[in-house]
This record gives sequence, C-alpha cells and structure tokens, in this order.
Amino acid sequence: MSQLTNLHAQIVGVEINTPVANKLLAEKNRLHFPILSDATYEVIKAYGLKTPDSAGHPMAKRSIFVLNEQGVVIYRWIPEKPSDEPEYDEIKELLKPIAPKAQAAMVAPTVITISRQIGSGGDEIAKHLSQMLGWPYVDKTLMVEVGRSIGFSEEDIVDFWEDTYRVQGFVDKLMLRRKPVKLSFDIKDNAHVRKTLDEEQCLSTIQTVINNLASRGKTVIAGRGGQAILKHKIGVLHIRIIAPKTVRIQRVMHSEGVTEEDALKLIEENDRAAAEYLQRFYSINWDDPANYDVILNTAKLDLSTAALMIAQAASQT
Repeated sequence: MSQLTNLHAQIVGVEINTPVANKLLAEKNRLHFPILSDATYEVIKAYGLKTPDSAGHPMAKRSIFVLNEQGVVIYRWIPEKPSDEPEYDEIKELLKPIAPKAQAAMVAPTVITISRQIGSGGDEIAKHLSQMLGWPYVDKTLMVEVGRSIGFSEEDIVDFWEDTYRVQGFVDKLMLRRKPVKLSFDIKDNAHVRKTLDEEQCLSTIQTVINNLASRGKTVIAGRGGQAILKHKIGVLHIRIIAPKTVRIQRVMHSEGVTEEDALKLIEENDRAAAEYLQRFYSINWDDPANYDVILNTAKLDLSTAALMIAQAASQT
C-alpha cells in the first residue's frame, strides 16, 4: 500500500455486493481504501468481467486495471485462476512518480524511524529527538489514539512489535502467523463477545496505524518495524542505534539492576527476538546497513548529541 501510495496511485475496489455488504467486507478484512458497489453489474459489463457462477448467477472475474489521469486503461490483468497473483513490479513500473528520483530524494524527511539494540540508548535518543523537534513520539498511548481515529477499538490495538515478540519454537513456526496473541471482548447486544486476536491481525493493526501516522508526518517512531513498514515511503529517515556488547551489558546492568550474566542473557534474547521478528514478518535483516540511512554507535557518543546529529541530518536531507 505504501509503495503504491508513493507512486501517486489511488486504490479503489469494486464489488457487486451492496454498499452495506461492502462495508462489512472492509471492516472484516481491515481494508482502508474505497470499495464501490456495482450491484447493477454496470462496471463488470463495461469491463468485460461479467461471468456466471455455478448456479448461473452473475459474478465478476477477479481483475486489476490501472487507469491514467485521463481515465484511459493502461494496464489490465485478468487471471485464469482467482488464486493467481499479478506481476506487481509491472504495475509499479507504470506508476512511476512524476518527479524525478533525484528530486524525490531531496524531500526533507518528516518521519524518523529508529531501530535500536537494547542497551544502545536508542529509546532515550528517540525521546530526546521528539522533544528537540517538537514531534510526537510513538508510544502505546499514541497508537491507541490513532487507532481509534481510523476505526480500531482500544481492545484491538495490540502493540505487537519486536520488543514484545518472543522467539518462536518449532511448532509455532509450523503454524506460521496464526498463533493467538491476545483475548479481547466487544460489547454486542449488551453481551461480552470474546475475540482471539492472532499474530496476523495484530501485525495488520500495527502496519495500518504506522502508515497512518507516517501520512500525518512529523513523527518519531522507535521500533515497531518502522524501517520495514515505511521502507519505500518518501520523506522517511531510517536511523540505526548500536553499541558494543560490553557497553550494552554495563548499561543494562545499571538500568535493570541485574547481574552481568543476566544482562548478557537479556541482550541476547532481545537481539534474537528482534532479528527473528523482522525476518519472519518483513523478510529483512535487522543488522543489514542497507536498511538504514544513518547508523550511530553510542559507545563514545552522548545521547543528547546523537539526537542532535539525527535532527541535523533530517534538516539537511
């Protein structure tokens, strides 16, 4: 979604259901783009997509059309099987931004993502940066606030990110993303309705909220897969905060009040979980420098100075 939005594309779905049915479809699948009703079959007739189902009732062939600004169809894809996937790179090639890449690269960042190792001082830097720029710092409170504004209930806002993720065992991996994460309760007809939110649903919520925050701009996002979710979004500066393990051990011992052995264990567990989270859900290597615009080592760097350097980097991009 973020890639297509960056390429100035407006996504619109068309279904032969009624508007009410389409609204329920969008809510169930958390689709945040318009779904138009073609209950009289005018669109599918015009586009040659009308076909009978097994009972003889009209239905629409699954398809994708790309229209230019003049309304001319410049691409169409109608598969033999509904389960087929289009060549997304072809679609993206058709939707290249009007502005040259060099010009797009000069856009001043209005969103900063910060990936950090535990004990690197990344959280403190993110908060310093937020205060310095006067931009909101994304925490659970802000996630809930934004989630509510785009239609999620507070119970559905599960802060499912690398800091709360735990390394998956063999059985969990076989089940892929369908592992239950949280139980929540909705009120329906004056009764509590129990819901189980799985990893896929929680991940979708995080992605939707982060994309919404990024579209508002002037935001500092620490963790939450920001470097992956907003990887292709223009106007985002991706920062990585690191430190040698010996330095991190001392900091964790001091902040958590634990022994050196426990600090090392905590660091290794967190590193492993963060790496697996990003690899499993976004197929990116947490430590790959190519995923970041700036990498800062805080071993000999004051955290306030680090925040100032990031602010300067953002203003000079």
